[in-house]
Amino acid sequence: MSALKKISYQHTSCTSAQADYEAVVAIYWDKLLGIASAKTNPHDAFDIVQDVLMSLWVKWEEVPKDETLEFYLLHALKLRVFNYYRTNGRYQAHLKRLEVVLNDTLESSDALVPDVLHELKDAIVSEALDILSPSQRQLFILRVNYHYSYRKIAEQLGIDAASARVLYSRALKQVKAHIKSNPALSASLISSLMVFTIS
Repeated sequence: MSALKKISYQHTSCTSAQADYEAVVAIYWDKLLGIASAKTNPHDAFDIVQDVLMSLWVKWEEVPKDETLEFYLLHALKLRVFNYYRTNGRYQAHLKRLEVVLNDTLESSDALVPDVLHELKDAIVSEALDILSPSQRQLFILRVNYHYSYRKIAEQLGIDAASARVLYSRALKQVKAHIKSNPALSASLISSLMVFTIS
């Protein structure tokens, strides 16, 4: 192939790739921006999505061009949003909000807690329940998940109400201590349930 034909071929190939890339941007820009805006704010969301799509162009030859491209883009967006929270100090703020939710609503009705925080609390508590004995776990679930009174718990477990209160208090202390001593647990669950609720 002559040098002139080679240059012409490369130019055509580049133009075709650019057209395909621009088509992808047109298809996914609004969706990515909508998700990023919901997770951050409109101003930062624009920069995040722009960064995702610029990176896509840099890696265009390597990225999938089939139906898995959307998954690739959403995964890239998740990573950018995660980095956004960590670098802007918002990640720690979310951990603090989680601690407040756990302390304020673990023993009471949490109907007013935002859905994502409610799910996050439930996920973290569920993991922490593994440290409890079967009887403690049953008591804890009746109190936290079903909001049973100590009298009703006592009836269920065949103990008196005062004992139910004491046993629950001990179980609650164990769960809170476990959560506080395992920050990686909170971090990974926040990643999957709060920061990364992108689909």
